[in-house]
Amino acid sequence: MLSLLHIENIAVIEQADIRFERGFNVLSGETGAGKSIVIDAISAILGERAYREMIRTGAEKAFVSAVFDGVPPLDWFETYHVPFDEELLIQREIFLDGRNLCKVNGQGVTVSQLRSLGRRLMTIHGQHDSQQLFDEETHLALLDAFADKSVARAQNTLAGAQQFFGAAEKIRAALPEGDLRDS
Repeated sequence: MLSLLHIENIAVIEQADIRFERGFNVLSGETGAGKSIVIDAISAILGERAYREMIRTGAEKAFVSAVFDGVPPLDWFETYHVPFDEELLIQREIFLDGRNLCKVNGQGVTVSQLRSLGRRLMTIHGQHDSQQLFDEETHLALLDAFADKSVARAQNTLAGAQQFFGAAEKIRAALPEGDLRDS
């Protein structure tokens, strides 16, 4: 769960810290209140595209960091040789020349690696939610999630049928011969 977002030099925000609590969090406000800036900062920390125009006028770079609590031991950490901790720190610097410096738990990663992790950490829901269906990288995860539930239901049904069949066999074996017709 995202618990802290730190923003420096993004758009009109010189510096801001936003704490998120467990449960449902909503960003609301009037037009121009800065909701999109916060979403852009979260997107940047999740490895989405960051553009130099988001850097505050007069600043040389923008910086975003986030703390996530209760992170499960994802295979991503082993794949990219990044030390795992349930409290995850992600940092990203965005420079005027287009360079990005990304770190996960203090270790440097590429933007692509950060995006791979970010997609496992959270999803931002907005007016264009259905576009995720067009992203081929999410197809396998959606199918796996659906299959896991279907397979679990089928396994439970099979286990119940096996128990019922076993009980019926015990009853049949206990009956004297000739009391049960085979047909």
